[in-house]
Amino acid sequence: MIDLLELTQKLVSIPSPTGQEREICDFIEGWIRQELPGVPFSRSRQNLIVCPPQQGGRPVIGLFGHIDTVPPDPQQPLGVRDGRLYGCGSSDMKSGVALMMALLKEYAQLNADLVAVFYEGEEGPDIGNGLRELMDSLPPMDFALVLEPTDNAIMAGCMGGLHATVTFEGKRAHSARPWQGQNAIFRSLPVLAKLRDLPRREVKVHGLTFYEVMSPTMAYTQNAANVVPDKFIININARYAPNRTEAEVAAEINKLVGDLAKVEIRDVAPPGQVCVSHPLMQSWIERCSLQVLPKQAWTDLARLTSHGIPAVNFGPGHTDCCHQADEWTDIAALNEGYKLLKIFLTEICQPQTEDEEN
Repeated sequence: MIDLLELTQKLVSIPSPTGQEREICDFIEGWIRQELPGVPFSRSRQNLIVCPPQQGGRPVIGLFGHIDTVPPDPQQPLGVRDGRLYGCGSSDMKSGVALMMALLKEYAQLNADLVAVFYEGEEGPDIGNGLRELMDSLPPMDFALVLEPTDNAIMAGCMGGLHATVTFEGKRAHSARPWQGQNAIFRSLPVLAKLRDLPRREVKVHGLTFYEVMSPTMAYTQNAANVVPDKFIININARYAPNRTEAEVAAEINKLVGDLAKVEIRDVAPPGQVCVSHPLMQSWIERCSLQVLPKQAWTDLARLTSHGIPAVNFGPGHTDCCHQADEWTDIAALNEGYKLLKIFLTEICQPQTEDEEN
């Protein structure tokens, strides 16, 4: 068996903030060439698709992991201490990437055919997300696992998200004579008060509780400091449950704003569907007594389910540590995640019988 800690530590030691993934992608490609000689793979920019030879009649399982991280905190500790591996990306999600590599190494002993996808740009704008560019070139799959940090629980589905640019208009004036104008900032106050007092909304999907929220996340004017602004712009970020649509959420924002401002909906990320009723998931959950939780944030699972690939989030990373200044992952959880995935790919996934194929 591969040394999971050593491999994860090596991945963590290679800085890979979004936009700077070449070195870590080169490392993974070199590892594939050395450890999996003859196994077909393709590379596009800093994205790798690895497809070990398929035996047929077995479930085809996709493993997905992004190789970029957020920029590290200057004080981020590195190394192993007290059963933890510290380093930027240790939880989100290089520990998951290490498990993907370890499972590829043992593909011949599994009862599933694997497709492993390592990709760039997940932590940045959607336009630079490597998986976005790869979707149309992926081979067919029966199920997919996104190895985002989930504390070795199944996190099903994911929230959709959208941004709305809300522009309040007033009348420009000199700040020494504000009575000659109409301050656009003041025009926003009723909307900001509504957003402040808006409670989270509980939505149940397949027995899982998601919380819908709307938050103002940016606010700015475009004038000099001594000018009463004639425009005040806020960004509203809405997160919505898997059973809701962009149109429904956009209508809610427009109703909340009313005639006080102009609303432009942009940067829409559709939600990911809840796939825990899939027979493979049901068997795995029962066999390993896995906890099943909703994914409150957005992940690339949504991209997969929108293309007809059932998927869940499952990874060894520690959710509470993601993007933190002292990010770490638990070494025991790393080993436990490998054990659970190995059970899934050897005991739960099984070749089809002739009757099942017919």
